[in-house]
Amino acid sequence: MKICPNCGCGFSDTTKFCTQCGTPLPAGVFAVRVTEGGIEEIQAPVAEVIPPAAVSRETPVITEPETSVPAAPETPAPAAPVSDTPAAPVSDTPAVPLPTPPKVRRRRSPFRWVIGAAVVLILAISMIWGFSLLRNLFSQPGRTQKDCVTVLASDNEELVGYSASGKMVRLKTEEGIREEQQSPDGSRCLFLTTENQLMLFDGSRFTSVAEDVKQFAFSFDGSAAAYLTQEDELFLYRGGKSQRVAANVTADFCISPDGKAVAYVRDDGEERKAYYYDGREREIAKDAVPAAVSSGGRYLYYYSSKGILYVQKGSNTDSRQKLVDRVESLCFNTTGEQILVSDGASTYFSEKGGERNKVSSQALVLLPPQGMAADAGGFRGIDSLKDRYYLAPGTGGLTVYQLNGRLELNSLMKNVQTPALLSDGRTMVYSKNGNLYWMDLKKPEDRETKLADNHRGFRVSLSGKNLLFIDEEGETWFATAGGSSRRITADTIDLSRAAAGLNGSFVYELEGSLYYTNGGKPSKISGLTDDVQTLSGNGFWVMAECKNGDVFVSKNGRDFTRYIRK
Repeated sequence: MKICPNCGCGFSDTTKFCTQCGTPLPAGVFAVRVTEGGIEEIQAPVAEVIPPAAVSRETPVITEPETSVPAAPETPAPAAPVSDTPAAPVSDTPAVPLPTPPKVRRRRSPFRWVIGAAVVLILAISMIWGFSLLRNLFSQPGRTQKDCVTVLASDNEELVGYSASGKMVRLKTEEGIREEQQSPDGSRCLFLTTENQLMLFDGSRFTSVAEDVKQFAFSFDGSAAAYLTQEDELFLYRGGKSQRVAANVTADFCISPDGKAVAYVRDDGEERKAYYYDGREREIAKDAVPAAVSSGGRYLYYYSSKGILYVQKGSNTDSRQKLVDRVESLCFNTTGEQILVSDGASTYFSEKGGERNKVSSQALVLLPPQGMAADAGGFRGIDSLKDRYYLAPGTGGLTVYQLNGRLELNSLMKNVQTPALLSDGRTMVYSKNGNLYWMDLKKPEDRETKLADNHRGFRVSLSGKNLLFIDEEGETWFATAGGSSRRITADTIDLSRAAAGLNGSFVYELEGSLYYTNGGKPSKISGLTDDVQTLSGNGFWVMAECKNGDVFVSKNGRDFTRYIRK
């Protein structure tokens, strides 16, 4: 008997090729032996094959690669049932019961594995494409503000911290506030006191970071800060601890969005070089000033001595790519891996330190959704600058464009004024020919919906769902984007200076008094003196300052807390 070396099938000695897989059969006679390790082939005369009747009744465990059971030898074994019960004797010598044959599988053709892998790959690609499609259809506008903590100085030698998600916190100190920065999501406030002490307020407590500080920078996620001391030493503050980075550092430094890297300039009196630190110091370039650094320090943006903006991958100067000769405007995505930059005449896009791609022959600026997290360095709370909306100036107003995933610029609307993209990232409220409209930018083929004729201005709430507007008669109306409008007062409210929007409501000042409305009849806020001088807000709380110096702060627009400020 011959055994196929590929699929394990058994054939007669005269067969030359396997009828199952076509593999040539070996010359010579092969037999099989059942051992404790399984079934193995031996090249020996058929007479030497151990008959199954002489093998132990214990079923062997197959641990070797798949093996097919060969055909039975020509000499039949004594008849016996396949069970644990001994069969009845048919002669003087009792028959030995047959063991249960081991269960083995036949080897499959390798082509079946190739076909299976191809099917799995096609399914995976389909799932990824479907997920991408759903993401585009139901895309989120990006990271928005979570809170807006702030710190104010009182006249009774204390600092007062406010947070929409926390309580009012007081800190007894004689120091005032010299400079402050909020994290883009609004959850933390980093400030420098009049005595050069750097402090952090997270909505629940004050923390002293360092003393003798003259400059600082907050990371986009609010997890870290870089600060420069009076002795020109640069430190990185993370996890409640400060780490010294370098000495002889100038004021030109910046921190990555995730707070894990910092770029800076060192001036030792003989030469100026730009470096970055992500656990160890590495040189960027000579005679350069860092502009930004991506998360983890993977991509570095810096200006040359001539003002040219470059990007390069880490410390690899050979990867340097020129972006623009001069910067008119720029914006980054959340991680800093993407940049859209304009020189005033054209706009370019670069991703992951790659070559620039020209997307427009005019200057473009991002149209951000209402309440999007952003910082002064150009970082925005969106994962990708693609599939977003941009504005460009025109002769009769602004033109709204969409930059798709293939970096193709599509014009959606022309000659609009004061466009505001709501928090859903797709609904825009805008003025056109003196009228007020709203439109779903994901469906530009639909007609625009008019909210008011000949309006004089509007203001949108933080949620982006409600707005106040002034009609042509000077009356003030409350409207819901895409819904109905309702007049709240026949008077004209100064929407730019005397109105503050919360999540879905508004507080406004009229003749020295404060009023609250969420679309219904306005209610006058009691407990305040009727001499409100200024009103400000940020969507999470509103602050009213009276002529006598009293300041009132509210988180919901109806209940106000009083304190005295210098």
